Amino acid sequence: MTTLNRPVGVRMRLQCSVAILVSCFPITAVAQDITVLDTIVVEGNTDETSVETLSGGEIAVVEGEAIVDSYTGDVASALRSVPGVFTRSPGDTPSVAVNIRGMQGLGRVNTMIDGIPQTFRNMSGHAGSYDDQVFVDPGLVAGADVAKGAVAGAAGLGALAGAANFRTIGIDDVLGVGQRSGGMLKFSAGTNGYGPHVTAAGAMQGDTATGGDWGAMLAISGYENGQYSDGDGTKSSEYTEDEPRTILAKARFRPTDALEINLTAQDYKNKMFPANSSGYIWDMERQSVSADLRYNPASELIDITASAYWQDFSFDFPEGEGRSSTGSYIGREGTDISKGFSVSNSSRVTPDLRLDYGLAWANNDYDVNELGGNNGSGELDKLGAFLQASYQMGAWDFGAGLRYDTWELSGEIPETVGGVTSVVPLDNSGEELLPNLSARYHLSDALSTYASYAQTMRAPTATEMFYGVNGNAHTGGGSTIHVNPELDSEKAETFEIGVNYASELYHVSASAFQSNVEDFIVFETDSDNEVRFINIPGETKLRGIELAGGFETERFFGTLSVTLSDTDQPASQQAGGGHDQYGELPGEYLTLDLGMKFHDEDGRIGARMRYVGDSVVARYTSFSDMTATMIDKPSYTLFDLYGSYEVSENAELFASVENVFDKYYVEANSGDTSLDGGIGGRGRTFTLGATFRF
Repeated sequence: MTTLNRPVGVRMRLQCSVAILVSCFPITAVAQDITVLDTIVVEGNTDETSVETLSGGEIAVVEGEAIVDSYTGDVASALRSVPGVFTRSPGDTPSVAVNIRGMQGLGRVNTMIDGIPQTFRNMSGHAGSYDDQVFVDPGLVAGADVAKGAVAGAAGLGALAGAANFRTIGIDDVLGVGQRSGGMLKFSAGTNGYGPHVTAAGAMQGDTATGGDWGAMLAISGYENGQYSDGDGTKSSEYTEDEPRTILAKARFRPTDALEINLTAQDYKNKMFPANSSGYIWDMERQSVSADLRYNPASELIDITASAYWQDFSFDFPEGEGRSSTGSYIGREGTDISKGFSVSNSSRVTPDLRLDYGLAWANNDYDVNELGGNNGSGELDKLGAFLQASYQMGAWDFGAGLRYDTWELSGEIPETVGGVTSVVPLDNSGEELLPNLSARYHLSDALSTYASYAQTMRAPTATEMFYGVNGNAHTGGGSTIHVNPELDSEKAETFEIGVNYASELYHVSASAFQSNVEDFIVFETDSDNEVRFINIPGETKLRGIELAGGFETERFFGTLSVTLSDTDQPASQQAGGGHDQYGELPGEYLTLDLGMKFHDEDGRIGARMRYVGDSVVARYTSFSDMTATMIDKPSYTLFDLYGSYEVSENAELFASVENVFDKYYVEANSGDTSLDGGIGGRGRTFTLGATFRF
């Protein structure tokens, strides 16, 4: 059963980073306030989280257990209960793109799985996405940590608006305290296309001859989702298919009290059919390995964290499969390889002064075959270092810092001169100094207020610089090659103010922010009348107000999160159609959750209301005229029910009903594919499941 840890008067040590950072690894943070929204979000010391904000705001911790138990395994809906956070989740694919404060896609939000950045994109239509496509099995998610605004450490490299890290289950999630070996089995199934979801894991741990300890875990998880009906009874394509399988292995070594080493390996496979937007079967596989080290001897000056990772995401459209056995993309394949490392140290110079500093590197190499459509091969390197400082003086916490990011983007394009085609290398590079300042004043142990200023940046990707190098499918004009070696990085200035109150029973927070983004990149007709990704002049302004509150007593619990946004992304001339899946955030959205506990808190039942205001989506006019047309999506209100009961220490039952009143709606920010065929969001869906530990 989900439990909440709400320490009274959590005291936050603000940090401002001088980050010459790089890579995208989760670095443990000092204590900060944590958003508590409902049973999916916990409050506590951020040593338990994997991302850290420099803004002074809150870090949301979304529990993986509740994603399965009360959100029908819907990661997107769970994330949307966090103020200021939304997602783009096309109805015909299982991918999730995290949106923070109106920013999404192409790394604007650094979205990770176990600290590994998820950078895969398909830009050539046919299930194409302007966003980074994140594929994760909810049965293996232990939690998702979300930091808004400027992000500290390696996780902040190239993150314009924030970072999100999906943490997978580990040894301690399978074994109880003092348990040497054991297992976990989680099963659920439901109606309306929600097939069986199964997660099985086993783990063991023991002591070493030298006085240390070790542990190991192996898990396998998968599900089968298929054809579903929306609230009007309209069915999705009969070919709708999503059947992933994930193998996860972890090992932990603690030879001494001062040293801990963690190793992780993951293999994700999925064969899916995005019926609305593709017409082709997708075969995908993601393989990754990572290593994390922490060395913390009895010294105030040494607390070293180091990480390294490698990931290979491959995809292809196999011949003879899908709705059509022929087509321009049949036989298409590609690989997205990421690798990197980071190392940092934390020094407590005085009781009131702490420094955090380090070095990191990240590399992303995207390679496609000649059938890759508009996807362009290329390699992006990011390198830097960081130095962070925080100082406490009485009731004040201060932070100040400077971050330095540098990047280099390289690739090749064909060039034809006099009827002879040759390959020409092309590269681009940039660097930025990114300062930040923050301050928090504690009016009491429970009540505090803060203000911050930070600069962030995002380097352009190979997708943007080399777009169209493999062909000119569905671009609506211009030449065959639409590259732009002159792209500059996007830069943002963000101001934020807020207030937090947290007692043992109640918590309330409010924040307001404004971001001014320069050199925003869109897919547009350039000054030479060629269509390519360009930096648009002027500032893109994003602003909003975020509210969260809740309570929990021995009998009742409830939470409310409210987002009021004015975060219009620039709509490119050719938005929609897989080139730029423009999705404007709703002007307002909220989640209200109320429930009660029974049988000495062994049981919980709850009801949830999800309101999403009016929004806009871009839709291309035709393949010959790709000019974007803005289409309004109406607001909608959905109601869900959920409950769980802890039968014993080792067994729990859970059930949920999504969209109780079977309402028809078109999900906000889901791209133009949600408009095809009149298919709306999933209608009424019942699920029932159980978790066993042995």
